[in-house]
Amino acid sequence: MLFYTPEFLVFSMLLLATLALVTRDEPRKVVLLVASYGFYMWWNPLFIVLIAFATAVNYMLGKAIDESDDDRRRGVLLATSLVSSLGLLAYFKYTGFLADTTLVLMRELGFAVHWSSIEITLPVGISFYTFQALSYTIDVYRRDLRATASPIDFALYIAFFPQLVAGPIVRAAHFLPQLRERIRISCDQTTFFLIARGLAKKVLVADNLALLPDAVFGTPEAFPSIVIWLASACFGVQIYCDFSGYSDIAIGIARVLGFRIPVNFDHPYAARNPSDFWRRWHISLSSWLRDYLYVSLGGNRGGSFNTYRNLMLTMLLGGLWHGASWNFVLWGFLHGFYLVVHRLYGNFRLARDPGYQPASSRFATLASIVAMQYCVFAAWIAFRVTDFDKMLIALQKYVFFDFDFGLANIGLGGMVFFSTLFLLAAFACVHWYSRSVGHIEHRLGELDLKWAGLICFVLGFISVMLWPLTDQPFIYFQF
Repeated sequence: MLFYTPEFLVFSMLLLATLALVTRDEPRKVVLLVASYGFYMWWNPLFIVLIAFATAVNYMLGKAIDESDDDRRRGVLLATSLVSSLGLLAYFKYTGFLADTTLVLMRELGFAVHWSSIEITLPVGISFYTFQALSYTIDVYRRDLRATASPIDFALYIAFFPQLVAGPIVRAAHFLPQLRERIRISCDQTTFFLIARGLAKKVLVADNLALLPDAVFGTPEAFPSIVIWLASACFGVQIYCDFSGYSDIAIGIARVLGFRIPVNFDHPYAARNPSDFWRRWHISLSSWLRDYLYVSLGGNRGGSFNTYRNLMLTMLLGGLWHGASWNFVLWGFLHGFYLVVHRLYGNFRLARDPGYQPASSRFATLASIVAMQYCVFAAWIAFRVTDFDKMLIALQKYVFFDFDFGLANIGLGGMVFFSTLFLLAAFACVHWYSRSVGHIEHRLGELDLKWAGLICFVLGFISVMLWPLTDQPFIYFQF
C-alpha cells in the first residue's frame, strides 16, 4: 500500500475516523496496532507471522534480561535475541546470495555441482523492524533502558506502520516514552507541507528522474562520460528524493497520529567530507551502525589501525545490510575507504600542525562539497548497476573522462534529456536554499492561509504536468 494511492487514502480516513470515536489511550493503541498489522498485511498476509514472532521473542527476552542480575545469563539471553532476529534476517535476505556465491566458487575450484538458484521472497521492511528489535534488547542489556511491561506498547513500537517498511529506524528509548503520554490526533500547516514535500520528492522528482539511469546503466558502453555523469547524478538525486520523501511522509503521518519520529536526512548533498555525509544521510541507520556495531567492534579505541579496521567493517556490513549482492558490498567498501582516507588525512595534518583547522573560506567549502559529491555519485554507480562488467564500464567512464560531448544519435529522447536537466537544476536550487534557511516546511507552515493555498495550487498544477505514468515502489522497500 503506497502512501500516494487511493487505497492508502481510504485506509487513513478509516483509521482517523476510528481514532476519533475511540477516546481512551489504551484502546487507541490497540486500534493503531491493528491498523499497522493490516497495513503490513496488504503486501503479503503471511509475513505478519514474522513480525509477531520478532515481537513475542524480543519482548520476553527483554523482560528476562532486565529482571536478571546474573551477567552470564543476561549475555546468553542477549545472544538468543541476536541469533533469533539476525537468523531470520539472514535466512530471508542472504540464503540465496550465499548459495549462489558457493555455487560459483565451487565451480571455479573444479567441482561439478549443478544445484539451481534459491528464490526466497524477501519480506518488506524486515531489515528495519529487525534493527528496531535488536536496538531494544541491546539497550536493555546495557542498562540504558528499562524493559517495557506492556506487550501492546512493545508490539506497536515494532509494527508502527508509518515507518514500518522503510524507516526511519526508531529507537525504543525515543518511542516507548511517547506511549505513556496521551495520544493526540492533530495536523497543522507545517505537518501538511512536510507530507506534501515528501510526496513531491517521490512522485515529481524521483520517479521522473528514474528514466535516464534506467536507460543509461542498462548499456553504459553506448554512452559518453558526460552522460554517465548525468545518469549517476540522476540516480543520486532519485534515491535521495525517493528515500527522504518516504521519511518525510512517515514523519508527517506519525505527527498526525501524535508521535514524533527523528529526522532521517539533513541535506546530505551539502556534505563537505565522508564523516559529514554520514551525519546527514540515513541518519537513523548510520547512528545505529555507530552505536551498536562500530562501538561494539571497539570504535576508535586501541589505536589508529583498529579504528580504520572498525570503520571499514562497519561500512562493509552496512553495505551488505542494503542487499544480498556484491555491488552493495562494493558500495560499502567505497564509503569505508572514503572514511578511512579522510581520517588518515586528518591525522596526518594534525601530526604536522596540532592547531590545524579545515579551511572555511567560501571557495574551500564549495570545493570540498563538489569533491565529496563526486565521490558519492561514483559510489552510487556501484549501488545501482548490479551487473559487474557493466558497473566497471560505467565507473571507468565516470573516473576517466573521455571529453566526448557529442550527444546526437545516442538514443536519448530530447524531451527526456532536457526535462531531466530541469529537474536536476530545480532540485539543486531547492536543496541549497533549504540548507540556507533551514527546514522549508517550517517556513511554509508560517505563511498566511492565502499564500499557503496558492502554493498548494501551484504544486497541484505541477503534479498534473509531471505525474509519472506508472507507480514506482519506494526503492528502500527491497531492503
